[in-house]
Amino acid sequence: MATILIRTAIVYVLLTAAVRFMGKRQIGELEVSDLVTTLLISEIASLPITDSSIPLSHAVIPIIVLVAFEICSSALTVLFPRIKGLFTARPATLIKNGKLCRRSMIDSRISLDELISELRQNGYVDINEVLYAILEKNGKITIVPKARYTLPDCEQLQVKTTERGIFHIVIDNGTVNAHGLSEVGLTRSQLDSKLESKGRSVKDIYLMMINDSGDERIICKEDAS
Repeated sequence: MATILIRTAIVYVLLTAAVRFMGKRQIGELEVSDLVTTLLISEIASLPITDSSIPLSHAVIPIIVLVAFEICSSALTVLFPRIKGLFTARPATLIKNGKLCRRSMIDSRISLDELISELRQNGYVDINEVLYAILEKNGKITIVPKARYTLPDCEQLQVKTTERGIFHIVIDNGTVNAHGLSEVGLTRSQLDSKLESKGRSVKDIYLMMINDSGDERIICKEDAS
């Protein structure tokens, strides 16, 4: 039993490190090469856990090789875009300039039912509202509406706006988030001074966020139900 627990822990740590090295792109989407690598790694990793007679190195070495190959292939596609088609799929245009691309739908094996369903899920009940529908490499369909069916932006409405940036978490459940603090350009002493001026300390705060313009959002622990 102890052997199985140790083997499982080692394989878990190895797989976590492998996914981390492969990068966030693989976590967010699975392309053809990503899917193949994931399937192989999951199959190889299970062998030494279920069968203690198989040396752990029989899983470790293949996983390292697969991760190295995945990293190298990703780097090659960035450096040499022409070979990208060997490792990844190409986006397919299902609707172009408001017209259905029947050949592209057949090649992508997307039925009209599936396409209409995707349009509905994106808020478009009429196919005539769509200018482009593109099947992306990760299997998701991007919908681009025709101009007359899009909401006007502030520039078109001639409304003046100010860029406020995004909010960064600086305190999370009574703990200072060092990364968020550095993103807003504050030191720990400056943060403590801010809170002291409000009669609070870090331990009193459930959530504190500050955006790039310096606007603050604070939720104290007693206010978080």
